[in-house]
Amino acid sequence: MKSRNWLISLGLAVILVAAFGLPACEPTEQSGWYTPEGDYISFELTTIGGQPGDMGLMVASDLQDLGLDVEHRVMDSTTFMEYLYQPNLGGMQVYIFGENPSADPWSDWIWTLMSDPEGWGYMWNPTWYYDERFEELYYANYLAANKTAKQEILFEMQEILAEDLPMIYMVRPEFISAHRSDNWENWHNQLGGPVTWINEWSIREVTPVDDATRYSIGGMTMMPNMNMDHETLSYSNIGCLYHMIVYENLAYYAKIDEDLGDAYNFVPKLATNYSVSYEADGEGGQNQIWTIELREGVKWHDYETSGKNLTADDVVYSLKYALNKWDLNKPVNWTAVEEDTEWAEIWSEHVLAEADGDHTVKLAYIDGYHQPEDYVPVWWHWDPIAPKHIFEPDERDPIEWDGYSIGTGPFKVKEFVPDEYLLLERFDDYWGDLPAAQEVLHEYYVDIGAMFLALENGDIDIHEWIPVPHSKISTYQADPNIELEIVPDLTIYYLAFNLHPTQGYEPVQDKVLRQAIAYAVDKQDIVDLVYGGYGGVPDGWVYRESPMHNPDLPQYTFNLTTARDMLLAAGYTYVE
Repeated sequence: MKSRNWLISLGLAVILVAAFGLPACEPTEQSGWYTPEGDYISFELTTIGGQPGDMGLMVASDLQDLGLDVEHRVMDSTTFMEYLYQPNLGGMQVYIFGENPSADPWSDWIWTLMSDPEGWGYMWNPTWYYDERFEELYYANYLAANKTAKQEILFEMQEILAEDLPMIYMVRPEFISAHRSDNWENWHNQLGGPVTWINEWSIREVTPVDDATRYSIGGMTMMPNMNMDHETLSYSNIGCLYHMIVYENLAYYAKIDEDLGDAYNFVPKLATNYSVSYEADGEGGQNQIWTIELREGVKWHDYETSGKNLTADDVVYSLKYALNKWDLNKPVNWTAVEEDTEWAEIWSEHVLAEADGDHTVKLAYIDGYHQPEDYVPVWWHWDPIAPKHIFEPDERDPIEWDGYSIGTGPFKVKEFVPDEYLLLERFDDYWGDLPAAQEVLHEYYVDIGAMFLALENGDIDIHEWIPVPHSKISTYQADPNIELEIVPDLTIYYLAFNLHPTQGYEPVQDKVLRQAIAYAVDKQDIVDLVYGGYGGVPDGWVYRESPMHNPDLPQYTFNLTTARDMLLAAGYTYVE
C-alpha cells in the first residue's frame, strides 16, 4: 500500500512537471533543423500575391519537405516595396521578388543590387550582401577596356554570386504577348514583348491596316508626372518610353532579335558619330576625350514659337544640371568630387563636358575612369536630353518639375491625366522618319482582367508588359484578329535572404544553409506548374543566350538528399 502511494505521488509529480514546465527533466526538442550553435531554424518567406505568391507556396512546401520550419506570408505590394529597400524595418527574413536586368551592357545597373550597401548599393541592395572582391569587380566592370575584358570580369562576378548565393535565381518566364492585327501590324517583339521600357521600336514602326490613325496601349502602370526624374518615371513602363519618344537620347537601344550581342551596337539617334582620343592631363596621366557629333536640324517641340534647334549647349546643360550624374559612365571628375565635398556632392563644375561649336560635344574622362572604346556608355541610351532654353530660366531643380514636356522626339504630349491616360500626338516637324500613327494613347488599367477584356473587344490594340494569362492562350490563338507571340522575358525571379547584420535573419548568414536551400527548391517544378512550362531556370542575372553568360556556373539542381547531407556535414542537426 505504501509503495502504491509512492507511485501515485511520483505520477502526479510527472504530470505537474509536464503541465507547468517545472525543471524536473530536460524538455523535448522541437522537430526540425538546428544550427551548429544549437539554434532552431524557423523563418518567414514573404511574397506579394499572384504568381510570386504561388511560387512562395511551392518554395515553402519544398523547404518543409527538407524539414525546415517555414511560414509563407503574403504582403501587399506597397508594403513589400517599403520593406524591400529598408531592411532596418526588419520586415522580411527571406523573400521572393523579380528584376529585369535586360541585355548587357544595358544590364550593368543590376549589379548595384549586390554592391556595398554602405556605398553605391545604399538603398538599392535589398539583401545587404557585401563581398570585397565582388566590389572591386563591380567598379572594374564599368571601366572595362573592351568587351573581352568585360566578359572576363562578368564571368568572375557570376561565379562569386553563384558560390555565395545571397539570392537564388529561380525562374525566367517566357513572355506571352498578344496584339490585335486588324488595325496595326509590324510590331517588333523583342525581349519582354512588343512594348517594354527598352523597346521603342514598336511605337515608331507599326504600320496601319487600312486607315487607322491612333493606336492604344493598355497598361497597369502609369507615369505620375511629366518631369525629368528617372527615379520616379522608371517605375512605369510608359514613363521610361516617355523619355525616349517625347524627349530623346543620344543613341537608340539597339533592336534585339536573337543575338544579345547586338545590344553593344551603336545606333545613332541625336548623336550621329563619335571618336575617342587622349590628351595629357598635366599630372602624368591621360584624359580620355570622347568627341560627339550631333545631328543637325533637330527641332524642339516649341520650334514655332522659340525657333530653337537642338545644339551642343543642350547636351552640356543636360549633363551638368538636368540628369543624374552618379554613374561611373558619366564624364565626372571623381577625384575633385572626393576632394571638394564632404558628402560627395557633385557640382556642375565636376562634370567634364563642353560644347565645341553648335553640334559637337567633348566629354573628358579622367585617368582611372576611361570608358570602353568599342561600345558607347550606357547613359547614351537611357538619359534624355533636355532643352536648355526651357529649363535654364526655371530656378527649381529640373527633376522636381511637372508640366514641362518639350523634347525632340517623334511625339509630343497632347493630354495627360495621372492614373488615367497619356495621349501623345505626332510631331510633324520631327527630324527623322515620321511614325505612321498620328496619335498614341496609353490607358491605365487597375485590373488585369479588364485590360485583356479591352484587348478582346478592340478597345486597345496591344497590352504593355503584363503577360497573357495562360487561361486565355487557346482563346487568342483561335481569334483571327489577335496574334499571339512568345519571346524570352526580361524578368528573373529570385529567392533572396536578408543579410543585414542586425536586422536580418541570423541563420541565413551561413552560406551552407543558403546552398542547401538552393538544392531543396524544385525550380523546374515552379516553371512547369506556375508558368505552365513557359520559361526556364536561370543561374544568374546574365541571360543564358548572352555572350557574357558564364556557362560553367553550379546549377543547384533539385536534390533533397544533397541538401540534407550538406547540412549534416556542416554540423547542423535534425530532430525528428
